Amino acid sequence: MYDLKLSILTYIHNFGLYDYIAFVWLLVTFFVLLILAVIIIKKSTKLSMFLILLSIILLIVGPFSIKYYLGKTIRAVKINNIKFQKLNFSHTLIIDYSIKNESKKSFRLCETKTIIYQKSQSKIKLFLNQLKPIAFRTILIKEPIAPSASINKRLVLDDFTTNYDINVSIDAQCY
Repeated sequence: MYDLKLSILTYIHNFGLYDYIAFVWLLVTFFVLLILAVIIIKKSTKLSMFLILLSIILLIVGPFSIKYYLGKTIRAVKINNIKFQKLNFSHTLIIDYSIKNESKKSFRLCETKTIIYQKSQSKIKLFLNQLKPIAFRTILIKEPIAPSASINKRLVLDDFTTNYDINVSIDAQCY
């Protein structure tokens, strides 16, 4: 729960111009659809109910779509060279990876989410293992990344014990 709160607060704290424009557009569209539904309620109840339902769906789905679209276009980032090693004589997992800035603007902050989950041959079991990971870590990186530049990072997890074959997935949001 703390990671979700941290992720949302980091995103809101680092709003840019395009974020504000997108959310204002979303709210204006929501209110225009509601006003239009109220105006035509006497002429067509079904159309009015459809517009109200559409506006509610837009208000629920819109923020996620905005974050996804802006993350893929304006704040494009790529995680490369994920290598991990489980040390034999201590309960430690070392994960090395690099973050590449693929956007046209510099980043001053990155939030990386690392998920360690059990490997599986079955796609369904693999999906379920990703939903319930063995370990989960969120890290804020306050290091500037210039456009087309990369930085290398290392994550060390102490007291990591498992008998399973593992896989590592890393996702990053940069601002």
